[in-house]
Amino acid sequence: MLAPVNTTFGGGFLLPAPELEPSRETCHGPAPAAPESPRCRNRARRISAPARAGSVGLQRVMHASHAAKTRPCDEVDSAAQQFATAALRVVLEALDGRRNPQQLRPLAEPTVIAAVRTVAATGAPGKGLGAATLTRVDVMMSGAASAEVCAAYDRGARHFALAARIVRGRSGWRLTAFRAC
Repeated sequence: MLAPVNTTFGGGFLLPAPELEPSRETCHGPAPAAPESPRCRNRARRISAPARAGSVGLQRVMHASHAAKTRPCDEVDSAAQQFATAALRVVLEALDGRRNPQQLRPLAEPTVIAAVRTVAATGAPGKGLGAATLTRVDVMMSGAASAEVCAAYDRGARHFALAARIVRGRSGWRLTAFRAC
């Protein structure tokens, strides 16, 4: 049986582990350079050309199928963007008291309507600075039928932010969550 080795010294720190294997250079010298392969003079250089797989017909079919897949996604993004912009304008009008929060029924879930009603009654952020003006709406798709929305609005000279979530159902897009700051 081996006796335990004391790995501490003076200040109680561990010593670094010793190097057990010598480096390759000390045993064999520097590594030899790889031989350079000769280039054919009649061979076309293809480094700058993009790599393509298959025939031209196959490439055309793949391109068309890829384009077909991206079109509906763009349409969904566009529809979500339009809905978010319109819904947030109505929400801001309700927060200002220029619109009844019940007019959000076709656009929002009941919990969102209740939250908007509460914020409008207790005082929206910066309400004394003037009417809210929607300045920017960003929609990030989080799934095929859901998106996260972040937006900015101004009241007077101050900038404010809000966040929301929209979900697409049978009847179209609906506002399912809302937070104003």
